[in-house]
Amino acid sequence: MPDGTLVVGAARVDITPPLHIPHLGFVPRQGIFEGVHDPLWARAAVFAGGDAQVAVLSADALGFSTELFGPGRDFIAEVRKRAAEQTDLEPEGIVIAATHAHSTPETYGITRLWERADCTAWIETLAAQLAGAIRLAWRDRRPARLTHGLGRVTGMSGNRRMRDDRGRLFSINRKPDDANIVDRGALDESVTVLLAEREGAPPVVLANFACHPVTVQVQPLISADFPGVGTAIVERTLGKGACCLFLQGAAGDINPIRDDSREWRDVETYGIMLAGGILQAVGRARLDTPDEVPRIGVRREVLSLQARERPSLEEAAAARAAAEEALAQVPEDHPDRSRRFAEARRAREVYRLAQFGTEPIRAEVQALRLGDVGLAAFPGELFCSLGLRVKERSPAPATIIVECANGCLGYLAPREAWEQGGYEVGLGAWCHLAAGGPERLADTASQLLTDLFGE
Repeated sequence: MPDGTLVVGAARVDITPPLHIPHLGFVPRQGIFEGVHDPLWARAAVFAGGDAQVAVLSADALGFSTELFGPGRDFIAEVRKRAAEQTDLEPEGIVIAATHAHSTPETYGITRLWERADCTAWIETLAAQLAGAIRLAWRDRRPARLTHGLGRVTGMSGNRRMRDDRGRLFSINRKPDDANIVDRGALDESVTVLLAEREGAPPVVLANFACHPVTVQVQPLISADFPGVGTAIVERTLGKGACCLFLQGAAGDINPIRDDSREWRDVETYGIMLAGGILQAVGRARLDTPDEVPRIGVRREVLSLQARERPSLEEAAAARAAAEEALAQVPEDHPDRSRRFAEARRAREVYRLAQFGTEPIRAEVQALRLGDVGLAAFPGELFCSLGLRVKERSPAPATIIVECANGCLGYLAPREAWEQGGYEVGLGAWCHLAAGGPERLADTASQLLTDLFGE
């Protein structure tokens, strides 16, 4: 391609699983699907200009554990390596992200999916599909111009860790009448869009918004939740072949406003609202003046962070066995049954966390420059306040925060959340890092963005 020419490619691959692949349930932890409400997709976009090229993949998935293949193999590293084959992409320049939709297979790592013999072949297939989407996007490259736009979605989301004057925490629709809320928590209602308008080809959109896709979680139908609805509306609106990647923002503590609902109508409603915000931003991007020579770049740093305190595997196994035995001794109709059941469940979650060990944790932070847009990717569910901190410090004209990218270390909660307590920092495989680790990740992302835009 001529010097100074930017090329952009995109592709979609259907990753809807067979029904025997479990989702993350409450009881049992591996729930069984009964059907497909709407398909799941992996969308990929490749950006190449000058001597730099990067790829961004967003999949309708809960998240991708690096251990998804099982011990001794790195799922993210292998997908990147396969994606880089037959292209000029470097593995370190590839982002593997998930929308965090909860009505999808349990690829997050809270349970050990790879221990099920009926799932191992599908995990290999999934890796091939994700890598294949990126290679297809590479082959689809066309000359393009990049612009960006900002939109807003109000009234759709809220912080699920509101605090009252007695220090109690409540989610959006689950507070008692006597709760005097004094802190509603951080909230980011902005939508950031990167628009690639291509010569002789449909447009490509990267769209970023922060909200947990939990509307229809723990039910028996496969669904991409509201990101699936929103991206489909955007693609239909922009024309046949358009590709819209939804990149989940810092939504670790952000839920839909009706977080006590499990209605498909709400999924559609949130999807319409999201699409409206994205299209508003796309419109503004179309009025923006593109860079004549947009710069493409990547920076990456792998940190070694302290694991949170947890019992030893032996201690956790003994506690689990004792709790299971205590539960077995209580008849189904006994008043103590529910308490014993809850104790046994907690013991199982602590045991799963203990299986990860206590060694320092490898955590990757990745930053991209895509013209005037900076992208910061985090391997877990970043709390909104930390995402806003990265945005405020970013030198980029527009900044996209991507959570659940390049691994799953659970909730990335700031120190104040640890002091307050609550589910997100509870003992379970949904929270791996010790207090202070998420701040280091955020500070590293800020420095990487500064490096990219200071060149």
